[in-house]
Amino acid sequence: MPIKIYNTMTRKKEEFVPLEGGKVRMYVCGITPYDYSHIGHARSCVAFDVIRRWLEYRGYEVVFVQNFTDVDDKIINRALKEGKSFKEVSEFFIKAFFEDIVEPLNIKKAHHYPKVTEHIKEIVELIEKIIERGHAYVLDDGTVYFHVPSFKDYGKLSKQNLEELKRHRIEPDSRKRDVRDFALWKAAKDEDYKVGSVFDSPWGKGRPGWHIECSAMSMKYLGETLDIHGGGKDLIFPHHENEIAQSEAATGKTFVRYWMHNEFVTIKGEKMSKSLGNIVTMRELLQKYDARVLRFFLASVHYRDPVDFDEKAIKDSEKLYRKLENALEMLDAEINATEDDGWVDEDAIREVDRFVKEFEEAMDDDFDASRATRVLVEFASFINKYVNSEERKSRRAMEHMLDQFLKLASVLGIFEDFERSEGLDVEEMKMIEEREKLRKERRFEEADRIRDELRKRGVLVFDTPRGVRWRKISNPASTP
Repeated sequence: MPIKIYNTMTRKKEEFVPLEGGKVRMYVCGITPYDYSHIGHARSCVAFDVIRRWLEYRGYEVVFVQNFTDVDDKIINRALKEGKSFKEVSEFFIKAFFEDIVEPLNIKKAHHYPKVTEHIKEIVELIEKIIERGHAYVLDDGTVYFHVPSFKDYGKLSKQNLEELKRHRIEPDSRKRDVRDFALWKAAKDEDYKVGSVFDSPWGKGRPGWHIECSAMSMKYLGETLDIHGGGKDLIFPHHENEIAQSEAATGKTFVRYWMHNEFVTIKGEKMSKSLGNIVTMRELLQKYDARVLRFFLASVHYRDPVDFDEKAIKDSEKLYRKLENALEMLDAEINATEDDGWVDEDAIREVDRFVKEFEEAMDDDFDASRATRVLVEFASFINKYVNSEERKSRRAMEHMLDQFLKLASVLGIFEDFERSEGLDVEEMKMIEEREKLRKERRFEEADRIRDELRKRGVLVFDTPRGVRWRKISNPASTP
């Protein structure tokens, strides 16, 4: 079954066919590092991480690029306020981005994390090309504007009415030829000199406009036509619309084949905003919640559905996550207690393969992680039923269950740190036997002391109606 992607450009699902067979060129807009990253940033990162993981699951080689807009008005304003250079501000919050999102939420690292300030040469060269082709003009102070009326397809992504746009003066400047024109290069101002955000160009000292950076950096690492360009829904206009205009004006080629946008995070039904004072940073959330649960909460929603963040939603996700985790632990423990007699339970294998097929169908349909998660929950229920059954069990079937469950879970970025049991040494086996003897004699306090000692050694003991089961892991501190 082919992968289908909802293309923002066409407003419909399309069969995914990359430019080059077997390879996907994927660019996702990154943060502007002027403050700590919030849950909205995390949502976008997790959504596109799941998409990338699914493409790789399906055998594609994905080249993934995510930028940092490390020079910007907001960064400059913060630098002025704190008496720092713009670079000190941006580098601090880039580091925080990795600490608060990439590492704790198990985001696969991009192949490239380009920064605007390290690609001034490429940005200048692209602006020169746009000027040469008659789509941009230079003002006396060195400011360069893209002339929107010169690009006949402007508005094709956002479906904006061009006449309506004239009423909304984006980047007001009476020197513009058209009020809709946008800056490719901004002449340096006093504040730029104060914080060090000044770069050389053929038009004088200044810095890049917001939109040109993504065109220049994405084309450097991925070529003039990208397979997938992603970002938050709020970037459709003006950012991505302007990217298309300047890129296609420069190259004459289609800039992006599939545009993808994730929905917003709301807080108790309201959009996050500084004016409402409801911005929730990841740094705050990580002090309160298990990072693995936060990852699951964000990964288990379709990327085009809004995510409403509240206490109940997180608690519900945690219950579901623990249910999946418990199924894995009990399955692993049951495998330990079952000898491999060569028998394969074909009915169980077929049921596992059905879950795999349903999961794959969900993800192939525009990366429907919500439906895929429901399949994973049903899979966990089947595992619990199989493990708790009094009937004969097949070790080989259970190992197949464990392998396939972990493989599917890894698409959502969960349970990749799940440890399969190691073998017990002679002393540990004797401790389990001694504990069983004490329990039969109803000497529960002594039995509990042995259980606690085993736990310190990484041996987790489960008492089930079918008898004692155990798992041995190398890092007992990681278990809740």
